[in-house]
Amino acid sequence: MSRRSIRGRQIVRMLALAVVVTACASRGKSGPRQPNARADLLTAEEMRASQWRNAYDAVSSLRARWLQPRGPDTIIGKPGEVQVHLDDVHLGGVDTLREIPVIEIAYIQFFDPATASARWGLDHSHGAIYVSTRQH
Repeated sequence: MSRRSIRGRQIVRMLALAVVVTACASRGKSGPRQPNARADLLTAEEMRASQWRNAYDAVSSLRARWLQPRGPDTIIGKPGEVQVHLDDVHLGGVDTLREIPVIEIAYIQFFDPATASARWGLDHSHGAIYVSTRQH
């Protein structure tokens, strides 16, 4: 057998293997795809799936990353905190979430530091959690 024919067979085998691997990899679950949960949004349905009493318990269980402390402010130099708003009223830091019953919440949304600072001011340089009791 010549080198050329051996090389040709190797190429054919590699192409056949690639087709089989691609066909197997493209098979997924049949049926409609469920949308992934948004990392910046917590819906009433997600919160009511378990029996949390207040917004803090729900957020700490479902989106704990929102509550993680960030580094110090660059200008002030002291540690900051994520700020909480309830229907456009500034409540304060994350502990104020303990005062908001889950039953009253339509949704909770996290705003990253840049977006929160642009929307509410420089004292929001660690982000903000917006709690709404109204449907959007």
